[in-house]
Amino acid sequence: MHPSMTDYLDYLRTAGRAETARGYGNALSHYQRWLTATGLDPLTITTEGIRQYQRYLAEVYVSPRGRPLGRNTQGTRLATVKAYHAWLARRGLTLTDVSRTVQLPTIAKGPVRKDHLTLQESTALLQTLSAEAAAFPEGCARWADTVRTLAFFALALATGRRRAGLRDLQLGHVDFTRNEIRVEREKGRPGRVLPVAPWAMVCLRTYIERARPVLLWQADNPWLFVGDRSPQLGRNTIGEMLTRAHTATVAANPDLTELAAKRLTPHSLRVSFAHLLFQGGANLRTINELMLHESLGTTARYTPLGLDDLQRICTTAHPRG
Repeated sequence: MHPSMTDYLDYLRTAGRAETARGYGNALSHYQRWLTATGLDPLTITTEGIRQYQRYLAEVYVSPRGRPLGRNTQGTRLATVKAYHAWLARRGLTLTDVSRTVQLPTIAKGPVRKDHLTLQESTALLQTLSAEAAAFPEGCARWADTVRTLAFFALALATGRRRAGLRDLQLGHVDFTRNEIRVEREKGRPGRVLPVAPWAMVCLRTYIERARPVLLWQADNPWLFVGDRSPQLGRNTIGEMLTRAHTATVAANPDLTELAAKRLTPHSLRVSFAHLLFQGGANLRTINELMLHESLGTTARYTPLGLDDLQRICTTAHPRG
């Protein structure tokens, strides 16, 4: 990777955008391979060179499985390249931003297409994990691991935090007196104090006071959710935790016929949070604040209005309904 790319990723990490740096690093690695293959340099490439890369993504590149890139992925990779070249210009490493006039592919933004949990399924997930923890002797490693999983998913469903936001929580960010957590920064933007439902704080207190000391292997570890082999809970470990919890919940609740077919990811819990709030009567502006979205349009994609909802609102709110 070109030294300027490494410097750019370091700049993102320093600005509190570690997750962005991870994603951008992957996209810039693809860009660097293309630059090397074509004999171009990122500091001297022209606008036409950027357009050539855009055509390569759209018309030439195929994945290891032999598939072309989707328009979303094309847009993501090109947006990364544009952000990188804009940074080069701001730093004075290039005279101008050669990518400024390159347009991203137009992508229609519909509802967020993620499987999510209903209220009944969310309750079943937490109850299944609670039953699993009760099956082990308190204080053993298996018990502590299950309590950590329960606390993590309880906090995810109660706050809608992204996986990275939950991983970056520290012990000092939790206030049991006020039932709040403090989000210092998220996606490079200042955070805020967020309320947490009391039932989730009960799970969190059990984890911190009784289970976390069992899992703690490193003295003075500030992270709330500690990892098995690293100070923080690993990204992949969270996905594995959800897969196991999903499987166990399906097995314990055969009456939840739709749950088995759902493809759940950590982001599904964030979508579940938005849907549960919206179905419970929360307005879009409140959900926007709680999810730390920059725009109401983004929040609206998480909470699509179905026809039944529209009919109910018209009937109850319209003066001649």
